Amino acid sequence: MSERILITSSDPEGLARAVEARTGGPLLWCRLDGPGFAQATVWFCAGAPPESPLRLPKLRWIQSGWAGVDHWIHRPEWSEGVELTRTVGDFPRRIAQHVMGYLLARSLRVDTALREMEERIWKKWTPGTLEGKSLLILGMGAIGAEVGSVARAFGMEVVGVRRNAGKARGADIRGVGDLPELLPRADVVVNLLPLTPETESFWTGERFGRMKEGATFVNVSRGATVDEAALLKGLGRGRPGFAILDVFREEPLPADHPLRGREDVWISPHVAGISMAEPLAREFAENLKRFRAGEPLRHRVDRKRGY
Repeated sequence: MSERILITSSDPEGLARAVEARTGGPLLWCRLDGPGFAQATVWFCAGAPPESPLRLPKLRWIQSGWAGVDHWIHRPEWSEGVELTRTVGDFPRRIAQHVMGYLLARSLRVDTALREMEERIWKKWTPGTLEGKSLLILGMGAIGAEVGSVARAFGMEVVGVRRNAGKARGADIRGVGDLPELLPRADVVVNLLPLTPETESFWTGERFGRMKEGATFVNVSRGATVDEAALLKGLGRGRPGFAILDVFREEPLPADHPLRGREDVWISPHVAGISMAEPLAREFAENLKRFRAGEPLRHRVDRKRGY
């Protein structure tokens, strides 16, 4: 065991203990506010990296605790000779639960029920259903596949979009070039695109304009993949008719942002993909065993693609 591991998180000691429990021995680990971090050969970053670059001349591998790695692309620490891996962990299940939970709440009019309960009103309504609705997912990696799997359990018709068409866990997979055909058919569109130069402001006024009138747009990926001005204009025209948003270009979202206070927008503060310590530690421990054995690491990031 020659590697020194830098652990950055809200609870580095807790993560270190969880990793040690899975690797069967003590770690030679350090934290940013302690001695020895400049000698680190491995960096387990369970969160966003510090804003100021770190001088880590011996660094060979970074494991990001996030599924998205756009915040690493221009970091000088991630240079030639340094591998970057991302975490899958429990993100697929947690994000799928978030997406389906909000879609169910909207379909069943949970907001109406809570409001009328508070106002002590007894007035029946007919709840909606997700069964038979069309769900279009952009970004069919592990998270997209899990969202699609859960959606089909509720009777939704699922179509996915990614670079290469084909099949993924029972879902039809189409290419980006098929969007003009697919968008007008979808009752729900879920954005799971990674943030890369190709997906910056991917959701333009033209694409929103092709959506089915009254459709729901869900973004649980990256805020910068959406032109927010175009989204606001689209909401004003009913395409989309409703937006469920967990991520934004500016976070925290300003209190006076025009997306706030609208009846056709539900907002959550970037919580869909918050992972727990145990899955983070489990995945890092598995990769650490591979690193020590000189084996290929799992979930390696492609520098050219950016994910």
